[in-house]
Amino acid sequence: MRVKWPVAGVPAEMLQNMLATGRLAHSYLFLGPEGSGMKETAVHFAKGILCEQELPERPCGTCINCRRVDSGNHPDLVFLEPDGQTIKIQQIREVQKSFSLKALEASRKVYIVTHAELMTPEAANALLKFLEEPSTPVVAILLANRKSGLMPTVVSRCQIIPFQRISPALIQAALQAEGMPAAKAKLLSYLKESIDSARKFSEYEKFAEIVNLVVQLSEEAASTRGNPLFLIQDKIHKPGWTSEDVESFLDCLAWWYRDLLNAKLDNIDRIVFESQASRIQTQAASYRSEDLVQMVEIVLSTKKRLQSHANQQLALEHMVLQLQGE
Repeated sequence: MRVKWPVAGVPAEMLQNMLATGRLAHSYLFLGPEGSGMKETAVHFAKGILCEQELPERPCGTCINCRRVDSGNHPDLVFLEPDGQTIKIQQIREVQKSFSLKALEASRKVYIVTHAELMTPEAANALLKFLEEPSTPVVAILLANRKSGLMPTVVSRCQIIPFQRISPALIQAALQAEGMPAAKAKLLSYLKESIDSARKFSEYEKFAEIVNLVVQLSEEAASTRGNPLFLIQDKIHKPGWTSEDVESFLDCLAWWYRDLLNAKLDNIDRIVFESQASRIQTQAASYRSEDLVQMVEIVLSTKKRLQSHANQQLALEHMVLQLQGE
């Protein structure tokens, strides 16, 4: 039985047809905005390429290669992400070096380059050479939000797969069809970019903990009670949250302050944290609209700083002080 794609639509149909026929290009460029499900689709496509199942039923989702991709430890699947603000030439060289060896588990190797538009010119030239002269059977999957940041020669070597952002309404409807309560489905549809990632986050052991921390932190930041700096230390730093956990927390916090702004503007139907609507309206009353706009920007700016490898503890503490107006 064929495994469902994380994001249905034209890109999935195109890629599934390539897997079914075995007619694969050497390189692909997934082009679209944040929230279009490109990364989840790239991983699923890579799983199909590495799958042990016979054509056309790839990926099967059950063979050892599929399970290794799902667990994130397949030796023939490599992710290349920005180191700070850019992807550097040394990162490309490291991938080239590792791929100069024969594939360990499958007949091909796959590498996925996220935010490919952030490659330095030197890195892009090194990648171009790798695309033209791979030392082993390799499939490259480049993900980019905009074509303008890529070298035309790199783009010309790739088969372009266009993506569009998935609407939260579609994600919410799919989650509710699986039996998820409407309020929870709505929240997840805004937090995550695809049905699959929303479903996985809902099942994640820290999901409730992250949401509870958002509520508690916002309460303490809005009043003189409690100590939000201690809260960050006690709930995030001491337990040793991963960078992904912190990023999810910041995404939730940004939506919380957007909800406060919508409540302030009487756009109650736009509130994402529906189960907390009463609390949100109460908090919103203590802020000006311009304060809330700035608070959303503070949280998103903190997320960007952490993605650029800023010190996590210092960045979060600075964020809390800014949210308190200090």
